[in-house]
Amino acid sequence: MWTNLLKRIFNIGKAEAHAALDEIEDPVKMMKLAVGQLEEAIAKVTKALSVAMANHQRLADDTEQFNLECISWYQKARLALQNGHSELAQKALTQKSFADKKHTEYTLLTQNSAQMVKQLQEQVEDLKLKLDETKTKQRIYAAKAETAKAQQQIAASLGGLNHSALANMTHYEDKIKQWEAEGNALTQINSMENHLDKSLRGIQQEINIQEDFERLQQELKAQKAKEKNQKMADLQTKFDEMNQTQTPQKQPVDKLLNDFFNNAS
Repeated sequence: MWTNLLKRIFNIGKAEAHAALDEIEDPVKMMKLAVGQLEEAIAKVTKALSVAMANHQRLADDTEQFNLECISWYQKARLALQNGHSELAQKALTQKSFADKKHTEYTLLTQNSAQMVKQLQEQVEDLKLKLDETKTKQRIYAAKAETAKAQQQIAASLGGLNHSALANMTHYEDKIKQWEAEGNALTQINSMENHLDKSLRGIQQEINIQEDFERLQQELKAQKAKEKNQKMADLQTKFDEMNQTQTPQKQPVDKLLNDFFNNAS
């Protein structure tokens, strides 16, 4: 008697446990949950995209600002050298070199930021497509589940779907781990490349400063030669005008020569 009673209690408990598991593993509810998760993912990625776009714009603005600083320091160096201040010209060119370095670095950051924005945009579009597909599937399977919930064959199929969901979850985890590994590898590669680029930029900086200084000297030298030739032409014109008169005067000629050599010095 007691044995039969215990068996009945055990069977009742077992049936209630199966009912509870069926309720938890309801595929319609799981699909609704998947839709909600996709919508949350889209919201997060969209927010990340807006932040990335704002950062990209700031980097682009900073890059342009450093470019303007390069131009400004070069003009200051030219003006200083024109007025005979070689030391100030060297200092201005040094500041230009620093601005050049920042401009190069921020140009690279801006390019990387643009690539990140593009990737996030693609992710948002991909998630939206998956969301539409999931919603469509949810409506289809919800209709099927309503008409076939009592059939054992459908119950078995739902178990297969659950296994498929678990397999997909494992696939997603493996994919995320792969992304993390690739990200770490790229970080190490970029670190080595940045070290080499830093050394090369240091050498290039010194070359650029010297080339800018020599270019300014050549420009000033050419400008002085042009001014001297112009003065010679003006002096020749005045000589020609004096030779056309009947009685050339020595004093104006001496004055012209003195003025020319005083200005030339």
